[in-house]
Amino acid sequence: MIVHLFEDEKFVDTTIEKFEAISEGRNRYIVFSNKKQLMHPKKINKIEIYPNSWRKLNLYSIFNNCSLLVVHYLSPIKWYIVKNKPEQLKVVWMVWGKDAYDYFESYEQFEPVTKTYLKTNWRTKFKNTIFYDIYHKFIYGVYSINKEKDISHKINYLTTVLPTEFELIKSEFNLKADFIPYNYDSLNHLLSNDKNHQLGGNILIGNSATPSNNHLDVFDKLKNIEHKIIVPLNYGEKYYKRLIIQKGHEKFGPKFQPLTTFIPFDEYQKIVFSCNSMVMHHIRQQGLGNILLALYVGIRVFLNNKSSTYNYFKHIGFKINDIEQDIDLLGVELKQEEKLLNKTMVKKYYGLEKIYEGTSNVVNLAN
Repeated sequence: MIVHLFEDEKFVDTTIEKFEAISEGRNRYIVFSNKKQLMHPKKINKIEIYPNSWRKLNLYSIFNNCSLLVVHYLSPIKWYIVKNKPEQLKVVWMVWGKDAYDYFESYEQFEPVTKTYLKTNWRTKFKNTIFYDIYHKFIYGVYSINKEKDISHKINYLTTVLPTEFELIKSEFNLKADFIPYNYDSLNHLLSNDKNHQLGGNILIGNSATPSNNHLDVFDKLKNIEHKIIVPLNYGEKYYKRLIIQKGHEKFGPKFQPLTTFIPFDEYQKIVFSCNSMVMHHIRQQGLGNILLALYVGIRVFLNNKSSTYNYFKHIGFKINDIEQDIDLLGVELKQEEKLLNKTMVKKYYGLEKIYEGTSNVVNLAN
């Protein structure tokens, strides 16, 4: 059996669909949660809910009859499981982004204004102390991955959101893993709908309440903006969410619209369609599902020119804008031929054919 380890996340259902289509009945899907009712997954009959606590885990029940362990986002409890796995059991780490980059010894994720704020934040300071290491070990049963690189050999295969991330992450954590091409179905059936979408005139900034969005730096660049500013803050860090809401209202007044509660995907799509521009100012790879959604429906996307996403997408031929150089185009809708180009590129590199091909790549590892 292929055993999948998940959080309570929105990609669970579509991932189950794809793996069942390729290898029906050969998978187990475990979601770690301390709640009896999950928020995102709906395929409850396919899911086993395990406690999100290493002290309550039954490791034998996870490893029993397991031929391949697939880690969807390497959270601390999954790192504990990987550390204690049987030696012969193969492991796939499907990197999302935060689960790797937050543990890099030196990787600049933050622009100047955000960086200045973080220097004064006690949480950031605490994470760089031995007391945090002790806290992490006590709460999660393991030290963080950057403090236990000697067991990184237990990871056999790596999938990354962008192929260009593989060598970077492999080198940082001294991995001996092989690269496996794989994409999640982040567009949630939108690829099967080929209609043109009528867009509004709003601007969407960022994808979460996390400092790597560099919201404060984007806000500083937007002067005399006349458009409504929509900022998704419905998951992430509560203290940072409060800061961005405060600064957003101060700077943009009634034009600032934060999204602070969970929104079903269909409703979120409608909000995205009310925009003609999206700004993702991350330096590290982040928010690719949102970026692909925007590119597919014809929204003008602004990325940080320091980011691996910007450089990769420009290299393969997407029409991408740079907030530093192209700020005058913010709020200006793409031309029809530019929209068609981006839609074609999304289908080529992230379409259903690629998704099923990647799913087969993983299934074949268990054979």
